[in-house]
Amino acid sequence: MRPKMKVFIFVLAAVFAAGTVHTVFLSGLFNNTTVFLAGITAAVFCYGLFFDKLKKLKWLTALMCTGIAVVAVFVAFLWIYGNRATTTFDEEVVIVLGAGSRDGEVLSTLAWRLDAAVSYHRQNPEALIIVSGGLGHQAQVKDAYIMAQYLIDRGVDPARISLEYLAYSTYTNMRYSQAIIREYFDHEPSVAVITSNFHMYRSIRFARQAGMDATMYPATVPWYSIPLAYVREVASVVKMWLIGR
Repeated sequence: MRPKMKVFIFVLAAVFAAGTVHTVFLSGLFNNTTVFLAGITAAVFCYGLFFDKLKKLKWLTALMCTGIAVVAVFVAFLWIYGNRATTTFDEEVVIVLGAGSRDGEVLSTLAWRLDAAVSYHRQNPEALIIVSGGLGHQAQVKDAYIMAQYLIDRGVDPARISLEYLAYSTYTNMRYSQAIIREYFDHEPSVAVITSNFHMYRSIRFARQAGMDATMYPATVPWYSIPLAYVREVASVVKMWLIGR
């Protein structure tokens, strides 16, 4: 049983390590989520390295097991919450959140969000689409420009697209998008948010902070992205709870 437990701990540490590396790739080394994940990775790895000695500390073992259980339950919550589509296809505004690009090309997660935006547009072609994304880590072109071109290439009318190219986080995605909405409307329009299912809970929280009672139109993610995406998102939600953004 002990060898199996140690293997499980090191596998868990490897998952968190991969999530940390992925966050560095997307957001850079000096990012709150990166630091948070790196701390968890170090703690789990050290626990596995000194497992034979630390297992005698019953409280520490209980704390680790509780932490793992809490993360598992939280991931399940994010999955259930994020896969609920609540749009009515009569929203006046759609906010599509960026997710990174490289060398002028969208990454897979962003492509799936944009494909969802195309799908929504076909059912509600009159809605204003705000593509929200600034200059990502090590990117040369702002996400909003690449996102807009992706939509145009797939038949979306350029006149229905507005670019929000200053945001550098989910929090600023919503704040800056709300500023654009106020330029277009003299009332509070109905809003739909399009983002990845794992990212929906935090996005809706920030939308509400910005004064938008938004509906949800989730995009799925490639199967191979699911473990890292949810590990990163748990860390980001905890950060949101701690510092408010």
